[in-house]
Amino acid sequence: LVTLCSPAVSVGGEVAPFSHHLLHQTLQAHVDSTGLVNYEGLRDDPAALDDYVDSLAIVSPVSSAQRFRRRNDQLAYWINAYNALVLHSVISAYPIASVADLGGLDGFFKKRLHVVGGDSVSLNHIENEIIRPQFRDPRIHFAVNCGAASCPALDQRAYDGGDIEEHLDQQTRRFASDPGHLRWQDGSLYVSRLLEWYRQDFVETDSSDAALIAFLQSYAPPKLAASMHEHATSIRFLDYDWHLNVQPRKEGEGE
Repeated sequence: LVTLCSPAVSVGGEVAPFSHHLLHQTLQAHVDSTGLVNYEGLRDDPAALDDYVDSLAIVSPVSSAQRFRRRNDQLAYWINAYNALVLHSVISAYPIASVADLGGLDGFFKKRLHVVGGDSVSLNHIENEIIRPQFRDPRIHFAVNCGAASCPALDQRAYDGGDIEEHLDQQTRRFASDPGHLRWQDGSLYVSRLLEWYRQDFVETDSSDAALIAFLQSYAPPKLAASMHEHATSIRFLDYDWHLNVQPRKEGEGE
């Protein structure tokens, strides 16, 4: 019998890869096509997410390396873990207006601890001590979701090592196609502040606006990319909205 919560499951003599099916099930049920979350529905039906988070507590690429043989399997795990733990933290206190309501931003991202593979880690540790330095892929910033309205959209499917390259490309193009994150307006290029905070991840040795523009141009829709190529020389960074990425209530729902 294969169970998610076993650190060493054998199938036909082989160690089974870790499954993200429960997170995928959660995302399919409670995230809409725009990336907004039905937190009330998830709070009221948390079983799949609870079980997934329980499995994270036991199994990780550190505690059970044999279940994550490919580098892409490890990356998929850490992205999924981050996203799942954000969701789980929010519904533990929902209704809230922002993740900042859970002890401030530092409290939520740096001080709040989660058990992953038997270790106590923060979201900040997962992102900035594991995902960014170990995998060094700027596209991950469009995959991890911090629970805020200005975060790149949470996808409706979990990440999988088998197609993570395509999935990360898709999410980066989705980000670059969203005027809330990237737009040409009144002769200026407006960009999510995410790229200011993590500038070095996108431009490596060249920290200029021109280098950031070149990165974004390769993922932007053709019309926007052409405007960037012809006219953009500098960037204006957008304010970051930390309100929760929650689906609006439908008319007649609740109070």
